[in-house]
Amino acid sequence: MKRFRIGLAVIIAGILLAVMLTGILAVDIWIRHDVKENIAIAQENYSGSAEEALISFLQDEKNSFNDRTHVAVWTLGMLKSTKALPVLKGYYHDDPKGLSCKGHHNQMQCQYGLHKAIVQIEGRWMYSTAGLNR
Repeated sequence: MKRFRIGLAVIIAGILLAVMLTGILAVDIWIRHDVKENIAIAQENYSGSAEEALISFLQDEKNSFNDRTHVAVWTLGMLKSTKALPVLKGYYHDDPKGLSCKGHHNQMQCQYGLHKAIVQIEGRWMYSTAGLNR
């Protein structure tokens, strides 16, 4: 009876581990897909590397603040773009919780998004898709 319980516990632990690893892999695939899609959006209208096109997308005031955050800021953070760091910091106003832009994302750059991207770039052990920066 004791061996049965131990065997059952091992099987359950193995199943849980497999489910967790599958989930992590799925999230990684999803993030990489979104990064590639955002790079393609930026490179449709701006020349240069992925990084350069995304920086141009961010700086172009013809793009909505919401698009600039979701396409450029987030993606530059995921790419850990040190080249974009001064640009991102130029838009950032020391509001890590994004209180100043809450409900005003159509009128100003999202401070919380900028904060997350800056932390992502400066962070040492954060998740990265830097290999997609071509």
